[in-house]
Amino acid sequence: MTNSAASMRTLIAYAIIIPAAIFVGCVLTDPLNYGTLGFLGLVLVLLASPIFIKWHYPIMVFGLACPMTCFFLVGSPPLAQVVVLLSLGIAVIGRTVNSENQFISEPLVTWPLLFVLIMTIMTAELTGGINLHALSGGGLNDSVGGGKKYIAVFVGVAMYFALTSRPIPREKWKWYLMLYFLPAVFGVISDLYFYLPSPLNYINLFFPPISSVDPGESFDQIRFRATAFATSAVPVYLLARYGLRGVFLEGKLWRPVLFLACFAFSLLGGFRNIFGYFGLMLLLLFVLERLYRTRLLPVLLLLGIVGSLLLAVFSDKLPYTIQRSMCFLPLKWNTSVIMDAEGSSEWRFKIWRAVLPKVPDYLLLGKGYALSKEDYQDIGQGTFAALNRSHINASEESLAISGDYHSGPLSTLIAFGIWGAMGIVWLMAATLLVVYRNYRYGPAELQTFNTFMLAQCISAIVIFFFVFGGFQNDIGNFAKLAGFSIAMNWGIAKRPPRTAYNPVVHKPVKSLPQPSSQPA
Repeated sequence: MTNSAASMRTLIAYAIIIPAAIFVGCVLTDPLNYGTLGFLGLVLVLLASPIFIKWHYPIMVFGLACPMTCFFLVGSPPLAQVVVLLSLGIAVIGRTVNSENQFISEPLVTWPLLFVLIMTIMTAELTGGINLHALSGGGLNDSVGGGKKYIAVFVGVAMYFALTSRPIPREKWKWYLMLYFLPAVFGVISDLYFYLPSPLNYINLFFPPISSVDPGESFDQIRFRATAFATSAVPVYLLARYGLRGVFLEGKLWRPVLFLACFAFSLLGGFRNIFGYFGLMLLLLFVLERLYRTRLLPVLLLLGIVGSLLLAVFSDKLPYTIQRSMCFLPLKWNTSVIMDAEGSSEWRFKIWRAVLPKVPDYLLLGKGYALSKEDYQDIGQGTFAALNRSHINASEESLAISGDYHSGPLSTLIAFGIWGAMGIVWLMAATLLVVYRNYRYGPAELQTFNTFMLAQCISAIVIFFFVFGGFQNDIGNFAKLAGFSIAMNWGIAKRPPRTAYNPVVHKPVKSLPQPSSQPA
């Protein structure tokens, strides 16, 4: 006997799939057309929608760290932006359908994020609007661009609400910790572009190269930028999972070996801020974990002294990029390394000195991120080539025009004025209070993780003000820190209630009269 319901479902499936397959076959005759890619992307999203609906949260956590680019979408947005919006949308729909799907509500962080969101929208409306050149011709103002940074701010705010859409199950916190940190290692693929055989270069559509190889450079002078950030994720994960004590003092040999090996690879990018970040993190964890109270303090001091002496002896024999990562230390370095690093620093200081006098002009109304056609032409036509830099004002450099000042305070004050400064400082304070409370009063099994998050937040604040920062990126960084800490701890931990102290009062016992020893 035939099941009529099952037969009807089969007929409906064939009625949808067969025409779709014919249409896809016709569309694939022009596979590189954006319309083709968009349609195929829509088909894949529809087919994968059951997976996204059920697993959108872990997919979102994975996507936050994975440096993949969605090249098949207009504007080639990073995977993190796409999965955040998808996950938040599914969470909102789930909350609408089922009232039991509650977001974790913490006004301490919600209010500064809403302030940043409203402030950004108002500044954009007053300074040229939010427009994307990638979408020009679709009814937007073609003469204005720069909307990509606005999108980064909006997605940074959405990132917090996507992370706090549900608590992370306590029994799965280790799994989510891996998803949060380790997908960054896929970034190594970006630096393989110049060494992979041509048939495999298509993988770099998802992981585009960010490094450049000069034919005149020797191999040890090539800065593997993507590899530096990708491999640094491994020691960061080890510190978050095991802590400084667990990595070096629990007798697990593979942990310090893996930590030091990946740390060495992270210096291949020649970034001084990576070396400084790990130095600051290790110092903070050393204090927060109270290792200075242990008997190992003299041993660690001795190892530090021996390591410093060895580094001083062989400093100028290290590979070029590793020397560049540490050349701010007062040791002997190769002359070319010193000149390269000093040139980079002087270029940055030159922009800061030129832009700083303009800050008062933008205190009440920031410049925003809008860029005109003339700005794009100046950036893209070689106006700022190295040969011309001595003849132009540093504030007219291409990065200065686009708002990339390599400075957290300048990127905030010039783009959004005093209101942006209020918003990001408010968000920093809220995030610091969240991770501090979870560090003090969080669950015992998350003590190592919460200690790391506190050190991470402090180091992020220090780096934003004194090393390197950008408003559009750091809004998302602090929102992610607060959101992930809240999701892992199921909210903000509170001080446990004090038990009432009822002292036991012992009443004096009256002594009984003693019998008289005198004879009656």
